[in-house]
Amino acid sequence: MSDLPSTLNCGTHTFPKTKSAHDFICRYFFPRQFLISHFWTHDQHQEFKEIYHSFRARVYPDAVSGLIKAASKVKDKQLKTQLLTLGNKVQDGIHPEIFQLHTVAKLFLGHPLAIRHIDTRQAEIFSRVMFLTPHMPSFILRHRIRSHIMEIRHLDQALNSLGLHELSEDELRNACYVRGLNSVHLNAAQCKDWLIKWLQLSKKLKDSEASLLLHSMVLLSINYLTKLPEKSK
Repeated sequence: MSDLPSTLNCGTHTFPKTKSAHDFICRYFFPRQFLISHFWTHDQHQEFKEIYHSFRARVYPDAVSGLIKAASKVKDKQLKTQLLTLGNKVQDGIHPEIFQLHTVAKLFLGHPLAIRHIDTRQAEIFSRVMFLTPHMPSFILRHRIRSHIMEIRHLDQALNSLGLHELSEDELRNACYVRGLNSVHLNAAQCKDWLIKWLQLSKKLKDSEASLLLHSMVLLSINYLTKLPEKSK
């Protein structure tokens, strides 16, 4: 997996979406891999998102298994039990509550759950979750993962200041998507509901607890769609 979505995103926003001589020039004088999404229809963009989400969703169960494995190494017995319970419930298809994540937040400050301490396998998994190439040394993967989750955290702070009411339906979907949720077929209300809970979590976390935000990309997404009423999916 490469950083293709990021590359395409840059290409998409670099050029105005007008059918003109400008587009004609772009087609022939810029590399196709940077411009291809510029010429896609809305449906094609949606299809691309579905395909790419399916790639990262394949490793979501592995991320949860890795969390449970790491939780077994926690020394605090009470927090260890809470985290194991949380992980096992997610494996059983239960969507976690935000307070349950807050309860175990301090476990993500140090070994074995802080980003700097996650093992190579988890670093590869979360690279895929964030659409980053996993084919690099683990110390580089950890650095890139932390940089990207901190970017999301800064975006969270901006959203808290701006307010979700300022976002369009497509912007709400995109905000959910980059945080791990397949939001392609969700409506504005569903996206807003998910984002409100995400921001509740993010707002209370410290920068040093960024690993919990990283893990929450999976924990808050893997079972979310299954908990929605059938008619609203």
